[in-house]
Amino acid sequence: MLIGIFSDCHCGYKYGEERWKDSFIALNEAIDKTLDCDLIIMAGDLFDTRIPKPEVFAKVAKILSKAQTIPSRTKFLEIINKEKIEMSPLALRGIPIVAIHGTHEKRSKHMINPIQALEHAGLLIHLHCATAVFEIEGRKVAIHGMSGVSDRYAKDVFEQWNPKPIPNALNIIMIHQSIEPYIYSPLEPPSMKIEDLPKGFDLYVLGHMHWHETRIFKEGQLLVCGSTVPTTIHKIESEQEKCIHKYDGENIKSIPLENQRKIFWKEFEFNPNIKENIETFISTISPFKPKPIINIKVKGSIKRDQLIPSFSKIEEKYKDKAIININKNIEFEGFKEQIEMLKLLKEQRLPPEEHGLKILQENLKQVNCGIRVDEIFEYLVDGNIDLIFNILTGKQTTLKSGLEKWAS
Repeated sequence: MLIGIFSDCHCGYKYGEERWKDSFIALNEAIDKTLDCDLIIMAGDLFDTRIPKPEVFAKVAKILSKAQTIPSRTKFLEIINKEKIEMSPLALRGIPIVAIHGTHEKRSKHMINPIQALEHAGLLIHLHCATAVFEIEGRKVAIHGMSGVSDRYAKDVFEQWNPKPIPNALNIIMIHQSIEPYIYSPLEPPSMKIEDLPKGFDLYVLGHMHWHETRIFKEGQLLVCGSTVPTTIHKIESEQEKCIHKYDGENIKSIPLENQRKIFWKEFEFNPNIKENIETFISTISPFKPKPIINIKVKGSIKRDQLIPSFSKIEEKYKDKAIININKNIEFEGFKEQIEMLKLLKEQRLPPEEHGLKILQENLKQVNCGIRVDEIFEYLVDGNIDLIFNILTGKQTTLKSGLEKWAS
């Protein structure tokens, strides 16, 4: 028996940009590498958005359909806590694919998300607080799945579901959540802890994290799948290869994906020579095909009368060598004064527009912007966020958009 496992393909990520093919290349390779399996399970975020472009949906559907062309010895037995009528019999052709939707794909309760749409097309079985039971060469295999929900509600939803292992079966449970200590983003603390997962399961599969890990857990094993493509890059991702995983009921084997961009990650403290330091680092990296991703984080603090430096010229200079992302985490000295200003605004009970104008005005002073705050605010209200972002980061020096400049 062999079960293929992967997660977080984020198909459609950077669609229309230089990296638009990467997610599809990775998914195609992941499927190809699991066509020798009896069952394929995907632990969420197959798509990067809850309403993918038709072009993205079509590419994913075509890749997944490969599994239906392979003869399989896997027999479907039953679905628990889900109406069998919701399943398409086409999903049981070839190698069955069982999937949960992730946080990028979840929609309102009465709306169909893209994973459910793939189920309606007969390409997979979608689980949310439900269990699909199969038989492989006389051995019963139960896949228990809870799709992604808001982290603050995850524990309540999980406890309400209350999954139980199927007797005399190999039991695999998969979820797509931040679960302490595995936290994707600190912005929304998880309500679940790893200890909240019940005993009695052979394999615990966790999606959502973009780095991978395996370890013994309770009476079974824990597999943090990782992603098949880098999106928001954590440092640990630069130290690992992207993988798919195969499970034979006892052992987990992680198999690297071959067609991946190499990732370099570097953190710098802000200093007067920061640009030179960054260029020196980039120049030490050898050429690769496909072009590598160089993720640079600049952190520190600067004085209030200083300008935050722009690194766009560095990104442009080395664009033929690598895909460079320079992220700034720079704070201004005297940040406490801004907090006091917000408290004052709250006490004055000003209208929302006045709150916005005052906060924006204080921030514009810090970057020495000479454009009037009311002009910028009007563009923001109209939705021209990209234009204002380019102004404040030094990529553009006029409030005219590209079309307006062409017309003049």
